[in-house]
Parts: sequence; C-alpha cells; structure tokens
Amino acid sequence: MKLSEKLNNKTIIYPLQAMSKQDALHELLDYFQNLEYLTATTKLFSYLDSKDKTFNSASGRGVAYHYHTSIEVKETLAVLGISKQGINYNATDGLLCHFILLILEPTNHPNSHRKLINLFQNLINHSDIKSKLLELDSSSEVEKIIKNWENDDNVFDIL
Repeated sequence: MKLSEKLNNKTIIYPLQAMSKQDALHELLDYFQNLEYLTATTKLFSYLDSKDKTFNSASGRGVAYHYHTSIEVKETLAVLGISKQGINYNATDGLLCHFILLILEPTNHPNSHRKLINLFQNLINHSDIKSKLLELDSSSEVEKIIKNWENDDNVFDIL
C-alpha cells in the first residue's frame, strides 16, 4: 500500500484551523466523524488526550502523531492536518508542530500505525518536501506532492 492511499485529498486538512493541541485533536477527530468513519468522538478524544499526557505525541521537527484503536474502523485510517502557523505541542526540540497525523486502526490490528508512520516519516524527512508542503494552498496540492514523491523516489510498499 502507498501513502497516497491513506493520505489523499479526502483525508488531508489544509490548512488546519486549530491553535492548540486539544483543538487540533478535536478538529482531526471531527473530520473522521464528518467522513462518517466515527459516530462520536468524545471517548476517543479522552483516550488520546490522556495518552498524550503520558507520552508526548510530538516527535520533533514539527511533526506530531496521534494513534489509537477503534471498534468502529475496519481498516487503518489516517487524517493529516497541516498548520501553516504551527501548534505548540511542547516538543522536546522546542519547535511548533506543523504536521499532525491522526491514525485510527481496528482493534484486531493494533500496530498497523507503525507502518503508516514510517511511510509518512520517509516523506517528511525530505526537507524540500517539508517546506513545499507549508507553501501550498490546498489539500489537492498536498496529495499531488505525495504522489509525485512516491513516483519519483520509487517508494516501495511497506504496508
């Protein structure tokens, strides 16, 4: 599976409107609910928020990952929020987070988020791609960058 199969025009929020970590998490979860993948978001928000208090979801270099299982999802789902101004996630490197990825996975595949995170990290580790993503104007342009990266770099399937 390719990254573009999980992150595409339908599952990319650009620009993310949130100004805080909790608002970002609400916006991403609400997005899943609007796509009718979830019927409610209150419990998932509580789980993710409490998990974040123990393990900071900011991985550094402007990126944060949230992930959890859900009985409502049948396959691994992802939504990417991109914040031009950045959000304070109290990252250890002190940088604001511009890329917030939320992954929901079925309860029978509780570790599938790792493969998706690896794919996303491969993309975002290209400094030219990271800066290009912050200069774009729409989700469809982000999707195009992802697809071009997959085609140009001959990215292999790891999902």
